[in-house]
Amino acid sequence: MHHKANGRMLDILALSLGLLAIGSLAMGLQACTEEDTAGRITVSGISSGAYAAVQAHVALSSTISGAAAIAGGPYHCAEGKVMRALSRCISGSGLDVAPLIEATRTAASAGAIDSIESMSDDRLWIFHGQGDTVVNAAVTAALGDFYSAFLPEQAITLVDDIPAAHGWPTLDKGVPCGEMGGDYINACDYDAAGELLQHLYGPLKPPTAARDGGLQPLDQASIVPEGGSFAESGFAYVPAACTKAAGECRLHLVFHGCRQGKQFIDDRFARMSGFNEWAESNQIIVLYPQVDKSLMNPQGCWDWWGYTGADYDQRSGKQVAGIAALIKAWSE
Repeated sequence: MHHKANGRMLDILALSLGLLAIGSLAMGLQACTEEDTAGRITVSGISSGAYAAVQAHVALSSTISGAAAIAGGPYHCAEGKVMRALSRCISGSGLDVAPLIEATRTAASAGAIDSIESMSDDRLWIFHGQGDTVVNAAVTAALGDFYSAFLPEQAITLVDDIPAAHGWPTLDKGVPCGEMGGDYINACDYDAAGELLQHLYGPLKPPTAARDGGLQPLDQASIVPEGGSFAESGFAYVPAACTKAAGECRLHLVFHGCRQGKQFIDDRFARMSGFNEWAESNQIIVLYPQVDKSLMNPQGCWDWWGYTGADYDQRSGKQVAGIAALIKAWSE
């Protein structure tokens, strides 16, 4: 694993984001084959959203070519048990990735997730803040160890030298870098969005101002299957260059964390996380899928322990299937 430096989950858990279906825009989208979209669809997320990004990547690796995770752990970490999610997947204590790697291989062999060979040329970016008191550094280290079974070492980057609390690091938006709270967005003089996008895609043009009207409603209700706790709508940032030639644009899905979805902070995560400025200058459509809080999920987290069903981290899982449906709606 390549380290840029050597180096607990908000409220009860904290982590998560995903895709686009704007009716008027869809009329102008160019159809994309799987070959066309190779290397162009990536995901990222924080806390529960980081787990969601990893689940989407591993389950849909023939479509998604890379993932970035802030304060998140390895695929199948909770093994369908909420108490494991709340213990080892936050503290890292007793977290052994060997059984998780084996479970991943078994799921792929059974056809429950895409072939693990699809990940062999993918990229992974991991972040752990030095001031994170929610998710332990051992958890993000375990994420790197998990992926090392499937990706070459040079494709994995870990950033752990930023004094950030549990939150999304930005250049100048949010609360002070070492303070946890508010919208869980932190002003750290560090552009996590730009750093992760450039690791996943390679060198990009410098960011520019996000355009007025670029951040739009993302229709989820007509696209995703029922039972996934998806909100009726999310957010999508569509650069000017992508309004008429979306088929030429890359796609990045961002998953919010717990208490960070629209029911809690409206569109502030979508506006303040730093993605839109990079998207505008680099022809990247950014989708911010949203999940709602519920009796089983009062903090509005993405499902990384099984509240939507035992297959939560497989292709048939409600949220993974919803993410796949959003990608399909965009690419066809």
